Amino acid sequence: MFSGSILRRLAALVLLACSARLSAQVFDLDRERESVVSLDGQWRFHTGDSPLTDGSKQPLWASADFDDSGWELLNSNTPWSDQGHPRMSGYAWYRFKVAIPANEKPASLLFAPIETSYAVYVDGRIAGVCGDFPPRTIPSAQFSFHLFPLTSATANTPRTIQVALRVWHSPMWADYVGGGPNRGGHLAGDRKYLTSEQMQVQLARNTMVVDAYSYSITSALVGLAIFCLFLFHPAEREFLWFSVILLAQSADNAFLVAQQIFFWPPAPIYDLLDGLLVAISICATLFFVSKVVYLRQGKIGLAVLALAAFSPFAAVFYWPGWLSAPVSGSIQIICLLPSVMWILVVLVTRAWQGDANARLLLLPAGLDLGFYFADNVAIVIGQAGWISNPRLLEVSLAIPPFNVQIGILLHMIFLLALLVFLIRRFALARRREQQMGSELEAARVVQQVLIPTEMPAVPGFAMASVYRPASQVGGDFFQIIPLPEGAVLVAIGDVSGKGMPAAMTVSLLVGTFRTLAHYTQSPGEILSAMNQRMLARSHGGFTTCLVFRCDADGKLTVANAGHIAPYVAGSELALENGLPLGLAAESAYAESTFQLAPGEQLTLLTDGVVEARDKAGTLFGFERSAALSNQSAEAIASAAQAFGQDDDITVLTLSYDEGVTASI
Repeated sequence: MFSGSILRRLAALVLLACSARLSAQVFDLDRERESVVSLDGQWRFHTGDSPLTDGSKQPLWASADFDDSGWELLNSNTPWSDQGHPRMSGYAWYRFKVAIPANEKPASLLFAPIETSYAVYVDGRIAGVCGDFPPRTIPSAQFSFHLFPLTSATANTPRTIQVALRVWHSPMWADYVGGGPNRGGHLAGDRKYLTSEQMQVQLARNTMVVDAYSYSITSALVGLAIFCLFLFHPAEREFLWFSVILLAQSADNAFLVAQQIFFWPPAPIYDLLDGLLVAISICATLFFVSKVVYLRQGKIGLAVLALAAFSPFAAVFYWPGWLSAPVSGSIQIICLLPSVMWILVVLVTRAWQGDANARLLLLPAGLDLGFYFADNVAIVIGQAGWISNPRLLEVSLAIPPFNVQIGILLHMIFLLALLVFLIRRFALARRREQQMGSELEAARVVQQVLIPTEMPAVPGFAMASVYRPASQVGGDFFQIIPLPEGAVLVAIGDVSGKGMPAAMTVSLLVGTFRTLAHYTQSPGEILSAMNQRMLARSHGGFTTCLVFRCDADGKLTVANAGHIAPYVAGSELALENGLPLGLAAESAYAESTFQLAPGEQLTLLTDGVVEARDKAGTLFGFERSAALSNQSAEAIASAAQAFGQDDDITVLTLSYDEGVTASI
């Protein structure tokens, strides 16, 4: 029997012997590295297009057997315009060979962005196409890496594969974009690795436009919200222009992202859309600023707007070949510059005059618009070849985990300034609403004092009234003053306007009427005196008013200043009408005399009854008013209100009958 200590020693010896035979894995950088080769170097190059092979539609220059030794050599990371072929457009061909070792996995080609249309041929057969060829001649800029098959299966022996590129460069780009490959990064090798590499570079490219993508979504949402505010408050036109600015910028950035990622729309169409959206944004900014600082557009403003409206078309003068791209871009900038200068001049002037809104918007608008123009001037200068880097000002700021272009950042600052303006506008509007609420409450209190709530008791007359303002404070009024010997003096009227001004005018008229009643009971004289009092205080408004005196025997004396005639027995009284109060100093008010029979009712209305309107727009009208005139004041007012109240409704009835008393 073995003891426990002996067994433990035997186990340790076995483990030691096994560990001596095992070793750590060795990672071989030579044999286990990815099978990839850079294609950057010299490629064979020839201008023009290839003839077709005999009896076939395949291009001769794509054939693996074609002798290209007489072709010139060009670097694959430099455009042909920098290698002896300036401003050349049309067709050209590149050729190079790729050596594939034995037993190599299926391989592919990965081409870096080539800003032109091209087709790839492998051993004479088409492998893929990027972009459009004539007769479709609208170029589409390509900013992506494209993958094409090189071999489809593993071979037991080494082989050499001929690769050919058929390139077509648009004439409209020849002045400022060099033809053919113009940057490095072309690869050939293992398909799986190149597929992964393509995904990585596409992800990196998408990350580069994440700032424009985010701003497009943000400005679209805010713009739609502001547009909804405009729909609720159509009088606030600055909300409309604010939303147009944001929606135009959102669409412009959306098109930028679409072209960078999906290569749509084609370059000339994109330039036209970009120019159109920029012009809309700048014109809306001009309208917005003018509205904010209360500036009307004069001839200068209309002229700069006309130039801005023309600028999108100037941006694509290079399309039909009328002008070169730098000249076309320069004309666009010149057309937009007056609008920008006008905006800045207006903001500077108003800011100097102490306008708070102008001071808030001056710096953000100046930086945003100024950078846009400086950036576009640099692009035009670069297209003209005066500087090597046309994107000199498009600097990205690191805001982890992404980078943000300075142009987008300035857009965001301008958006923030607009939102601050909006918040400030709402705060001021809220303050004004509170003030108006206080004024309306004060006017309502004044009106409650001026409009009788109880009818005076006058023997021989039964009186009733209904007063229903369309809003918190109306412009209708009436007064009833009992006179000696059983007579009664009545006034009814309607003041143009609403709110506190109307309430103050009503108080003036009621005070004047009650004062005059102590000196004269003549309706014509009372209206003439009230007209004189109103002349200097109407402020462009006017008042319709009817005054009558009814004696104890039913004799009715009436004078009218443009008011609706009263009804008796379902018909209007034939009155001599004068002008409303407050319009002319020489107005005279003739008196008309009538006799009320016992039991007859005199009905007086304001235009709120006649002008009641239903949902279809039909007026209540004089015929309905006359038909209801023998009914009670409550019935008449309720009928008009149910039909569709649109203005203050006042109904006053007076029935002549000895022995009856007044009622509310």
